Amino acid sequence: MGVLKNLKVDLKKAARQGPLWEGPEGRGPNGGITFSTLSRFLTCRERFRVKMVEGLAVEEKFNHRLEYGQMWHACEEALAAQKDWQPALLDYVKPLLTKFPMDREQINHWYQVCKHQFPHYVKYWQKNADVKNRVPLLQERVFDVDYPLPSGRTVRLRGKWDSVDLLKNRKAVFLKENKTKGDIDEQSLRRQLTFDLQTMMYLTALEMFDWAGTPYGPPEGKQGKSPLPQILPPIGGVVYNVVRRPLSGGKGSIRRHQATNTKPEETLESFYGRMEQYIVDEPETYFMRWEINVSPADVKRFRRECLDPILEQLCSWYDWVTHIIDPYSRNEDKSTSPKHAEMMHWRHPFGAANSIDEYGFGDVDEYLASGSTVGLRRVDKLFTELQ
Repeated sequence: MGVLKNLKVDLKKAARQGPLWEGPEGRGPNGGITFSTLSRFLTCRERFRVKMVEGLAVEEKFNHRLEYGQMWHACEEALAAQKDWQPALLDYVKPLLTKFPMDREQINHWYQVCKHQFPHYVKYWQKNADVKNRVPLLQERVFDVDYPLPSGRTVRLRGKWDSVDLLKNRKAVFLKENKTKGDIDEQSLRRQLTFDLQTMMYLTALEMFDWAGTPYGPPEGKQGKSPLPQILPPIGGVVYNVVRRPLSGGKGSIRRHQATNTKPEETLESFYGRMEQYIVDEPETYFMRWEINVSPADVKRFRRECLDPILEQLCSWYDWVTHIIDPYSRNEDKSTSPKHAEMMHWRHPFGAANSIDEYGFGDVDEYLASGSTVGLRRVDKLFTELQ
């Protein structure tokens, strides 16, 4: 208890003089909004405030799901630059061994998994028409674009595109998203992508991107700041490139054979060899790719029904929360605190079910997507469980 008390005192002594985050409209290095920060805001405003405004974050721990994705990105980036991917993978892993010395065994394990899986990924897609029709335009490109809101505010959308490609067979520009997942539900992924927060936010940023400084002009129908030599076709959608992470449940999730009275413990070489054989035998189970058409109307609808309202609220919330001491009490200064301003902030409780996040769908998703009422009925009573 004494340790916790001292920690609280130390944190108070080190309290920030002003917010760490410069806000969604901020022009400095700590300004703007990314997908991950927007997700945190939607999840819980108080937890968002603690990290973004107070600048308090937990000590980092090794997360194999996150780091396996980053290992894969390092390989993809090297491959796109026509470099050897193995040194790039090793260069990413070495700092992890220093950063997380207690997790060296886990880090090396996932390094070996990636090292054994990636060459089969390259081989699998080399034979596919997708590779022949693809012309990479932007690879692992950091973006920082101005996004105007209906209120007149302009926020900064920030992030990093995995790849932006010209698909010659489709005569369109497609955003490519690389994801590593332990479990893949193709039906849910296809249904979600045209209203997926990260995908649609990144497509919105691509619409706003200024192609000056690249060899290309803006896609058809988009205005650039300067004339450039090659005008691109319109934006057509997203290529969702999904890699199933081995040893993460389901078929092929083997365990290393332990020593018995008659046999020694299985060698690591044998273990990773058995894992690799599953990938060789069924590559389509581990490597999946879908082209999802996203029309300008889809992007416009996402902006109108989702992105714009959220960002407007975020701007108002930031203006308010950075001018008060207690986020749960309304500032008595009416000039800086609108009526019922305290209603802009809350701490998300435990036990509040969210089927969209938990299961990947809600009960009226088909109606929201297409207007179809198939499977729905009109009710005339509510709270029937209380009657």
